[in-house]
Amino acid sequence: MSARNYCLYVVAFLFFYSLLSLRKILHQCWENMKKLHIVSVILIAAILVIGVFIWVNYLEELSTLKHETNRWAVIEDINGDLMAVEPASNETWFQLVQMQQDRSRLWIGSIVEEYDNKWGFCFKPENVTVAEFTAEGLQATIRYISENLDYWLGGWAYVSAKVTEIHSP
Repeated sequence: MSARNYCLYVVAFLFFYSLLSLRKILHQCWENMKKLHIVSVILIAAILVIGVFIWVNYLEELSTLKHETNRWAVIEDINGDLMAVEPASNETWFQLVQMQQDRSRLWIGSIVEEYDNKWGFCFKPENVTVAEFTAEGLQATIRYISENLDYWLGGWAYVSAKVTEIHSP
């Protein structure tokens, strides 16, 4: 065998060997890319699910705290349920502000009106009242009023609550 042929065989061998090595490298890269692709898809799906969950909770909170005026307070009952109240009376407003500052829990109530928030009702602004004591038959929770709305509509109800937020212009 001539030196030239020997060189050609060596070059051909090295060429085919490098092609096989390149094939193995490309195959490994492809496998790694598939794994990376799968991990990326799972990560994106998880981010989307978490994002939708946060968005839905945010929309539910907005519905829970729906209000009509720029002076309103957020009350939290003994179950942790939240609702916006909008007292028309300045005296009641100052009582709510004081409750928030003192972090006290009192009875907050009014005439129950139908309303398009999460609970299906609101306290009539003209009648919102803060009291230390109420008649036992008028005491309820936000959820209980909501679940028995036909019974409470047009009548008085009081919720044992604390004021968690105050919003005023």
